[in-house]
Amino acid sequence: MKRWTRWVVWGLTGSVVLLLVLLGLRQPSHQGPWLEAQARLPEVTTADGRIYQVQHLRDFRYDDSGAIRAAQYREADYDLSLLQQVWLGVSHFAGMGLAHAFVSFEFSDGQYLAISFEARLRPGESYSPVRGLLNQYPKILVLGTEEDIIGLRSHVRGERVLLYPLQLDAEQQTYLFRGLMEDVSDIFAKPRFYNTLLDNCVTSLLRHDPEHSAWKGLLDYRVLLPGFGDAFAQQKGWISDELPLEQLREQVRVDGRIDPDVPNYSALIR
Repeated sequence: MKRWTRWVVWGLTGSVVLLLVLLGLRQPSHQGPWLEAQARLPEVTTADGRIYQVQHLRDFRYDDSGAIRAAQYREADYDLSLLQQVWLGVSHFAGMGLAHAFVSFEFSDGQYLAISFEARLRPGESYSPVRGLLNQYPKILVLGTEEDIIGLRSHVRGERVLLYPLQLDAEQQTYLFRGLMEDVSDIFAKPRFYNTLLDNCVTSLLRHDPEHSAWKGLLDYRVLLPGFGDAFAQQKGWISDELPLEQLREQVRVDGRIDPDVPNYSALIR
């Protein structure tokens, strides 16, 4: 190997090592200020191992520009014995598979709880996938109403939102719900970073699949690009395969004309 080639290799190796060291020294923090929509972390407590009490449940409303016109947080109780369906949401905000994935839990008493893993941003800050690789954003798990989480994306922003009923049995539904509630408490107790590849809106959900391999997932574009995540879910048997995926996507698309302020919003978008 020529001397200049060795210097290049050593230089690149040293740069990578230095970057990894610097990233390892960074520590996530809950210290604000934060965007108003991400200002409060949700808190979860349990009673009798069955009733989950949520504080700081986000129930915001937005004007046509996406600005917040009514900032409301609520408290709500969810009875795990009433959990009857889990929904996978995929909100396409651009082409090429760029989308945001979230889940929503439906209870037989008429309540819905939407859960969204997000990068926590400061005022004036916007998300960058590159910066998301470099430990620049703490992670937040937003608990909210569907009127907020879905309505913002479908009705206000005009994103293409798909809402799939997941084919999970009662035990799997309970396992996923408990796991995500534990994530809420873990993040509240100890902040951690959002990562574009390793700890994003999709991998945060897949972590609760006992059969999923995080490293193998890095080789699957359907995991890296959430807009194709429904194809991955269909292959796993989590969503119906009775229709070709393109037809199914049209069938489960949320009608963005439905205003989140109308009564029975969750029923109407289904």
